[in-house]
Amino acid sequence: MSGPATAEQFPSLRSFGGFFLVVVIPIVHAAGGFFILDFLLSGNYTWGRTLRTFVLFMSNLVLAYEFVYRDLQARCPDWPDQRLLKSVLTYSVFPFCVGMAGLVLLLAVTRLLR
Repeated sequence: MSGPATAEQFPSLRSFGGFFLVVVIPIVHAAGGFFILDFLLSGNYTWGRTLRTFVLFMSNLVLAYEFVYRDLQARCPDWPDQRLLKSVLTYSVFPFCVGMAGLVLLLAVTRLLR
């Protein structure tokens, strides 16, 4: 009888062949940047919205550290720290900023259409 497949036996199972790193993580970070900047610009600082935004920000940090930095560090131990940090910028920080820029662009377009 065979047991469940573990990530150590099948490393491609953990990353889904890079799909998670290239598609899912940037989308989550872009959405996080959009909604965090929306909260900051809205001026509606209730305890509920503040807590949800804080949790979203912390989940983005954990996602960038655990699923980008540490995952690439484990899969590619010969990479220098500079390359790992560049990957975090590429897959996490840049999409986060793109999400923020998307909100600013949306606000600019809606102001022009008035």
